[in-house]
Amino acid sequence: MVVADEPERPRRRVGGPQRRRQQYLVRRLIGVGVGLAFLILIVIGIRGCLEARSDRALRNYDSDIATIMQQSEQSGKDFFQVLSSPSSGSSSIDVRNQVLAQRDASSTLLDRAQGIGAPGQMHDAQAAVEQTLTLRRNALSAIASNVTQAAARTQTASAITTIENAMGALYASDILWTQIGSPEIKRVLKDEGVDGQPLPPGKFMPANATDYLNQATLVTKLDAITGQTTTTTGGVHGLQLESTTIGGTTLQPDTTNNVASDAQEIDISVTNSGDSDESGITVDATLGGSSLHGTLQSLSAGETGTVKIPLTSKPAVGSDTSLQVVVSPVPGEQLTDNNTSTYTVVFGS
Repeated sequence: MVVADEPERPRRRVGGPQRRRQQYLVRRLIGVGVGLAFLILIVIGIRGCLEARSDRALRNYDSDIATIMQQSEQSGKDFFQVLSSPSSGSSSIDVRNQVLAQRDASSTLLDRAQGIGAPGQMHDAQAAVEQTLTLRRNALSAIASNVTQAAARTQTASAITTIENAMGALYASDILWTQIGSPEIKRVLKDEGVDGQPLPPGKFMPANATDYLNQATLVTKLDAITGQTTTTTGGVHGLQLESTTIGGTTLQPDTTNNVASDAQEIDISVTNSGDSDESGITVDATLGGSSLHGTLQSLSAGETGTVKIPLTSKPAVGSDTSLQVVVSPVPGEQLTDNNTSTYTVVFGS
């Protein structure tokens, strides 16, 4: 018997709501993936822009500081040219005006540095740069205010001391820039992978900077401002500070000296250690904040003389007081280390 084939059952088709849900999930996953990829690209782009902006800011900062410090270095050269080789016929007033011009230039450079938008990474470097330029501006201002009196060789001890201290500030500014400012800028640029402009040496003082840190040598250079070294005669010229006495007590530089409270004068012994006769010898003393002055009309070669300087004012009894004595070098004097001494003095009861 022939059995008729059973009709084939229709296959169940996946469709309807279930298929639509699958398609929705696939499209959603694809959308999320595209969105994430787009977001990543945006983040990468923004980060790249920020890094490029940061690099550009660092390069601009480096370039601006390099320009400022190069100009400050040139200002230093101009300033010391005035002191070491004053123009023929120039006076201390002329020199003062030229120093004021350099002071104004340094002040302008400081203003420019303070106006720079320093990147955050350059905070320490910026502080060093500003302090460097502040020291230079203030030192030049102090020198300009005292150079006329210092070059006059009358009542000059305080003025010369002020200029000596200002020279020390200029020297400190060079150390601050070369040891902190410049190395810090280079370090930041290296850490950030930025190629910057080479920084200048940026030093304000000349190679013979120490010549301006010694008071006796500084006096010789200040003398040149008014042409006081132009009358040098032949032979060896030199003076030497032999001793300083107050009220019968000979002072020693390396200890505290107790002197009589009723002392009336300072006796300063000076020797002409050269082989030429000298005239117009000046001695300056600074006792606390008081400037004192004395002169010797002349000293023959090998002769010793004493300058007596009245104590017009004295510090409080029992207080430690610094006394600085400077014998101004004569024209042609080369060795000046023995022209000055500093003592600690206590006026007793």
